[in-house]
Amino acid sequence: MARYRFTALAFAAVTAMALMTPLPAAAQSAEDLRRDGQACELPNGYMRAIDNSVRSVVQRINDQRRQVYEDKARAEGVSVEAVGQIYARELRSKPHYLPC
Repeated sequence: MARYRFTALAFAAVTAMALMTPLPAAAQSAEDLRRDGQACELPNGYMRAIDNSVRSVVQRINDQRRQVYEDKARAEGVSVEAVGQIYARELRSKPHYLPC
C-alpha cells in the first residue's frame, strides 16, 4: 500500500512538473530536448545536456525537478534520491524518452 501511494505521488510530481510555468518561448521543453537528441535522461531523474548549447536550459529543468523532488521527499519522509529514481522510471514511458 505504501509503495502504491509513493508511486501515485511520483506520478503526481510528473503531472505537477508538466503544469509548471513554461520556459521562455525561445527555450525548449524537456520533451523537445529529448526528441531532438540534445539532452538525455539519467537514471536518477535528472537530464544531461548532449549539446552544449542547451546546457543552461537543462540546468533550469534540473533545478525545477530538484525542487519538486525535495518537496515530495519531505512530504513522504523519503530521500530525494528515491523520488528522483521513481520519476526516472515514470519518464521511461514518455514520448521521445532518451536514456543517457
